[in-house]
Amino acid sequence: MTRFMKELNGDLGAFWKAEAEKELARIKADLEADKITIDENGVARNCIGRALMDDMLEKLALVTDKADRSATEAARAAENAEFLEEYRRNRKPHSAEEIAEMRSAFGAGTKVVDIITGETITL
Repeated sequence: MTRFMKELNGDLGAFWKAEAEKELARIKADLEADKITIDENGVARNCIGRALMDDMLEKLALVTDKADRSATEAARAAENAEFLEEYRRNRKPHSAEEIAEMRSAFGAGTKVVDIITGETITL
């Protein structure tokens, strides 16, 4: 059971139950105002067109049955893969200042790995 469901069930007290109910009301209002949209495939998106994250998707499922969790998760995974590929393509080499900051933080001779690109930098 997630923290939000504990709040909504009242397991964490009356205050958090009331706050969870307000949150669901806000989500319902956002859905009605098209700040949250659900396409014909059931993919739920926020006001800037990004697929919803799990926490918001959980709350949306309590407000409507039109959102498809697996379709939204697949869309989000595709968006993330596209973003990471674009990051790798557009990344510029580290500046002398950045390398000096890394050397100061980690020490000379240390190997630093960019976990997104896999690039290894020896300081």
